Amino acid sequence: MAGASSEKETDVPDPVARYSQSSLQDELVEEEEKIAAAQLRKDNDDEIRPVDDGAESGEDGEKRRRPQLNLVKSYATGTSAVSAASEREKPEQKPWYKQPNPLRWGKIPPVPEERKVSPEYKAGFFNLLFFQWMGPLMQTGYKRPLEFNDIYSVNPNRAVDPLTEKMKESFQRRVANGDKYPLLWAMHETFFKEFWLGGLFQLSSSILQVMSPFTLRYLIQFSTDAYIASSEGLPAPHIGAGIGLVLGVTAMQILQSLGTNHFIYRGMLIGGMNRASLISLIYEKSMVISGRAKAGGAELPDIPAAKVVEKESEKKGKGKGGEKGAPEGQAGVAGDGTGWGNGRVVNLMSVDTYRVDQACGLFHIIWTAPIACIITLAMLLINLTYSALAGFALLVIGMPVLTRAIKSLFARRKGINKITDQRVSLTQEILQSVRFVKFFGWESSFIKRLDEFRAREISAIQVLLAIRNAIMAVSLSLPIFASMLSFITYSLSNHNLAPAQVFSSLALFNGLRMPLNMLPLVIGQVTDAWSSISRIQEFLLAEEREDEAVLKPDAPNAVEMHNASFTWERTPTQDSEATVGNVGPKPKSASGTKEKKRPSSPADSAGESSTLVEEREPFKLQDLNLEIGRNELVAVIGTVGSGKSSLLAALAGDMRKTSGEVILGASRAFCPQYAWIQNTTVKENIMFGKEMNKEWYSDVIKACALQPDLDMLPNHDLTEIGERGITISGGQKQRLNIARAIYFDADIVLMDDPLSAVDAHVGRHIFDNAILGLLKDKCRILATHQLWVLSRCDRIIWMEGGKIQAIDTFDNLMKNSEGFQQLMETTAVEEKKDSAAVTQVPGDEEPAKKKKKGKGLMQSEERAVASVPWSVYTSYVRASGTILNAPIVLGLLVLSQGSNIMTSLWLSYWTSDKFGFNMGTYIGVYAGLGAVQALLMFAFMVSLSIFGTRASKAMLRHAVSRVLRAPMSFFDTTPLGRITNRFSRDVDVMDNNLTDAMRMYFFSIGSIIAVFALIIAFFHYFAIALVPLFLLFLFATSYYRSSAREVKRFEAVLRSNVFAKFGEGLSGVACIRAYDLKDRFIADLRKSIDEMDSAYYLTYSNQRWLSVRLDMIGNALVFTTGILVVTSRFSVSPSIGGLVLSYILSIVQMIQFTVRQLAEVENGMNAVERLQYYGTKLEEEAPLKTIEVRKSWPEKGEIIFDNVEMRYRAGLPLVLQGLSMHVRGGERIGIVGRTGAGKSSIMSTLFRLVELSGGHITIDGLNISTIGLQDLRSRLAIIPQDPTLFRGTVRSNLDPFGEHTDLELWSALRQADLVPSDASPQTAAAPSSSSGDEITPVNNTAVATRDPGRIHLDSIVEEDGLNFSLGQRQLMALARALVRGSQIIVCDEATSSVDMETDDKIQATIANGFRGKTLLCIAHRLRTIIGYDRICVMDKGRIAEMDTPLNLWKMEGGIFRGMCDRSGIRMEDIRGAREEMEMRDDGRRELE
Repeated sequence: MAGASSEKETDVPDPVARYSQSSLQDELVEEEEKIAAAQLRKDNDDEIRPVDDGAESGEDGEKRRRPQLNLVKSYATGTSAVSAASEREKPEQKPWYKQPNPLRWGKIPPVPEERKVSPEYKAGFFNLLFFQWMGPLMQTGYKRPLEFNDIYSVNPNRAVDPLTEKMKESFQRRVANGDKYPLLWAMHETFFKEFWLGGLFQLSSSILQVMSPFTLRYLIQFSTDAYIASSEGLPAPHIGAGIGLVLGVTAMQILQSLGTNHFIYRGMLIGGMNRASLISLIYEKSMVISGRAKAGGAELPDIPAAKVVEKESEKKGKGKGGEKGAPEGQAGVAGDGTGWGNGRVVNLMSVDTYRVDQACGLFHIIWTAPIACIITLAMLLINLTYSALAGFALLVIGMPVLTRAIKSLFARRKGINKITDQRVSLTQEILQSVRFVKFFGWESSFIKRLDEFRAREISAIQVLLAIRNAIMAVSLSLPIFASMLSFITYSLSNHNLAPAQVFSSLALFNGLRMPLNMLPLVIGQVTDAWSSISRIQEFLLAEEREDEAVLKPDAPNAVEMHNASFTWERTPTQDSEATVGNVGPKPKSASGTKEKKRPSSPADSAGESSTLVEEREPFKLQDLNLEIGRNELVAVIGTVGSGKSSLLAALAGDMRKTSGEVILGASRAFCPQYAWIQNTTVKENIMFGKEMNKEWYSDVIKACALQPDLDMLPNHDLTEIGERGITISGGQKQRLNIARAIYFDADIVLMDDPLSAVDAHVGRHIFDNAILGLLKDKCRILATHQLWVLSRCDRIIWMEGGKIQAIDTFDNLMKNSEGFQQLMETTAVEEKKDSAAVTQVPGDEEPAKKKKKGKGLMQSEERAVASVPWSVYTSYVRASGTILNAPIVLGLLVLSQGSNIMTSLWLSYWTSDKFGFNMGTYIGVYAGLGAVQALLMFAFMVSLSIFGTRASKAMLRHAVSRVLRAPMSFFDTTPLGRITNRFSRDVDVMDNNLTDAMRMYFFSIGSIIAVFALIIAFFHYFAIALVPLFLLFLFATSYYRSSAREVKRFEAVLRSNVFAKFGEGLSGVACIRAYDLKDRFIADLRKSIDEMDSAYYLTYSNQRWLSVRLDMIGNALVFTTGILVVTSRFSVSPSIGGLVLSYILSIVQMIQFTVRQLAEVENGMNAVERLQYYGTKLEEEAPLKTIEVRKSWPEKGEIIFDNVEMRYRAGLPLVLQGLSMHVRGGERIGIVGRTGAGKSSIMSTLFRLVELSGGHITIDGLNISTIGLQDLRSRLAIIPQDPTLFRGTVRSNLDPFGEHTDLELWSALRQADLVPSDASPQTAAAPSSSSGDEITPVNNTAVATRDPGRIHLDSIVEEDGLNFSLGQRQLMALARALVRGSQIIVCDEATSSVDMETDDKIQATIANGFRGKTLLCIAHRLRTIIGYDRICVMDKGRIAEMDTPLNLWKMEGGIFRGMCDRSGIRMEDIRGAREEMEMRDDGRRELE
């Protein structure tokens, strides 16, 4: 079974749809947003005040203002996305006579001070039996919204601590005994009693479920005898017998309902407890798993061999599930080369434990359902003799066939998931670069691409749903056809159809529906869970790390190493992080920590690893010998990649020791280069689990220069830091990191380049006050690039290539070592360069501090509080095509239900021979009605799912186009995750789950109404019983839903809490281990698991509370019907009585199912509401088209800024204040100024990403605010700061609309120097071009050999263009602007992130390619623009100076002159640059 399920691991059976990793993350995002929204609402009661982020918020917060009225308008209101998230009012206390609902009488319960333990813990027998212990909570929830303190804390018998310990102990014992499936049996042992108790309940209720229809036979027989007696005047049987039978049937029903409810409750709880214990075990394991197991590495360093080993172990592993984890000492390889990266572990914790949880719920059905079927068959044989076998045979043949058909759906679902993933990732790509899409006016092109994906996806989904509906229709009709077959056979074999046998059998056949439908579902869940258990077990058996160092508290030195060698693990079979993003000058730890240890994004699938990283030998440290005293300060230096970080990591216990010994004389604290910050308060981050010591704490804060930062934070040191430290700047993170290491007060402090991320003066402060101050009596080991610290260290360890070159004092090394002197000189030069580059931009600390207060920038998500309004339902129906679709679907439903009732009525006419037809007529009509009913049911289902998918397609399309038309301010104030969540998770719900839920809901409501109508038609008094029961039913459900909704919400919030803690712990394992705080973190996680479970378990007891009560109503209906049949036994034909009784029994199960489905439909409609909100309520930018603009505009490219004022959102200060500037056609203008001076804002106004607050801009005489955005943006070209490439080909990136010929595209590539100047489309399209390697052009072989990775128009571009180097991406952006051929080019300093050579290429292209065009260039490096015609110096949103470079240089004391002096630019440089420009221009002229 494990084999079969391994390939469909990812496909949970369809009713559970796909709870894939992505949707899980979406769900988390969604929950986090809900929490954020709630938080915001708490903070500022009803209004969300606009936040003043000062001019700093540059591009961060653009919001449109109203331009003058004659221009095209586009508004945004600050409350737009918030309005719906208004506060829920607290219910006010009304006197009882004003309150029509007696349940709301009495006073509103206060919120308890602290949480109570779950009453279940001490509840008595009847309380437990009927779930009455939930009463107080339900009552509170009905009178007012529940608060966190209302939620009972977890029942101590179900807490995670004792259970996990028990499971762990059992698991370890079984592993030691060499059991075959240790984890499975450990789970079984832990929950043995409760598990089998549930099994017992289910078994008894299955038997009762079969017996009650069988008892009907005697009841019907009783009324038949009475009917015949009255019609023939014989003495009737005593009424007591009938009433006794009715009581018996009702009692059976009651017991059966209690049995089922307790079975489900036990099952679900065991699932939840299992999940809790497994999460805890996985977390504990992830703290101790060895690096080798994590990387999935074999012992063998040479990679191919390792691959073979993996293949072998994979075969073994998949075949035998649990065997390969044998004893731990062996250097086992994890089952596949992927190892156990963090992503996989999180997957185990989220998806796999969830599957185990799901499967526990209904597990016992696997063996009780077959037993129920066998007993049913026996009863049918008693009723119908051998004729029953005919119908049963049909079921036995039909079920496996259906199961096969369901299997075929899995393959289709896989295909659909692929398309969906493509659509979602394209959506994400567009949203991430939405500013860019707007700059180029490419919205429609992308919407078209999305539509193509969507059309394919929807048609595939429609086929899938149609097949699934056919399966459902057949499986629902199977019992009907089976009973038909049996009855026809029965009557043909010369029996008379007696009502007693027939209707009792009909009820039995109907009773088979449930077990037969559940069985495939449960088997699917169990096989999924089995593969999950195997995976979790494999992880729990992975190799653990031993701490490499020996602790000797009495050793003379703090640290000693003797001939020690260490190694990192090989990179997991995936692309390594360091090579993708960090092209910058800091691959230092890349050579060590990061790359070898972490599997990063699974980019492998796209083949990135091939273009980027060849498999590398892991980095090793060899033969280290050193001794460090107990109060020494030792610096570790060396070039990039020499092993500095690795040495510290080895001391922190993060590298695997291969030989030698390490002795530590004391406890250690570790300060890694990448600060690991927890999502909690600043104070908690610094204390890191230590007790509070006021004095020491304030000393530490002063020493780390954190005081000023704390003063700026809203809640001082109780301010919460976002996850991964996102709310604070890099420098602040690093200082927190240092503060933590100091506060921990360990005797060995390892610091990995902690001063690199902070400003120079702060670095000196920390070095003097912390490293030389507070820590002066400790052993300090400091890896560093900062040379000024070396002379103040006691000794220096100089690393080179993983070996120690020398250990000595600074003076000795300077005296004796050539190499060291050289090292000092080269780094000195580097430092100079660095500091020169930094002069223009203020230190990294500043922007972050300013933004501190802007916490409210992100808008809270609008979220529905009450139920979904009707308008959403109508717009959903409209989206499916026309409003007439609803009546069509309902009509089909009515017809199919009608034919269903007709079929059974006909059966009752036949048994009582009402019309006196011959046998053949009765049989023919009966079979015909059955077939019609199946067809109508299929038609109803298919029409519903086709209209549903159509609606979801239309609504997604509206939402996407509306979102792309939203102003930039919307994207600045909405987290990306929230938008993508709507386009992935919500759309997924609409595509796959919503129509299902609707179908089941309508279907069950239809059946219930049909049956009630049938009963009332014959027994009029039933209506009287129905009214109060119906009211009770309505009331119970609303009573239930008011508290269930809140409990569910808490569960979601608390669950995302567990996920966040888990993920955080995983990413900080190195830190946690170095500080040796595993136990504290494990306890912490367990606490939050218990919190989650407290709400999670309540959701189940909540459901059971309702079920027990609804079943009571159902059983009351059965009782009423029984009594009516008995009392009217003389007047109503027994055939009708039998029919009614058999139906009412099948209805009882349906009642509570309906309530559950209603909730499902509401959840689904929530998704519709959220998408509809995006499709109709978002504000829009100005229209794309307004007036006709002449084709050739702009001809000259003359731009006039006339007194332009601009602010990003209403209520924020002006960013541009009265800017006036006249740019002549074809002029080259350089724009300079410090950060926040308004340079980029000029660009935003030109492209109308933000509308002006005052003044206007004209281009060649046209006021740009009067023309459509599409016209404006498509006539300008821009080279943005970060070159964005989209997945596709080079061609689709240069020209997404296909407006240009290949020759034009080639010439652009050539001008941008992406292809050699003599390459032409023909040569590049040589046959072998697909490999991109040895292209042998017709004329010039040298070129091809020089440039193996030749770029051509059909070269693939991967996501974000990561398969091109940064330089190539910049050049591609340049080529894009060249293709546009626009008269005006805006260039936002594209060279800030490329090397000198590329920079020169770009400058040359800009000079040549854009000659004669108007060029606005925002520069960060002065040298690039000193040859331009004029330079505009911006300051605080105004133009400070504007003139030719030479004139500006001559202004003593001017801003520009100051900049030149700092960058060392002289007058000659400016003249030279100018001449070079002119020469290039002349050269071009001659060429032309």
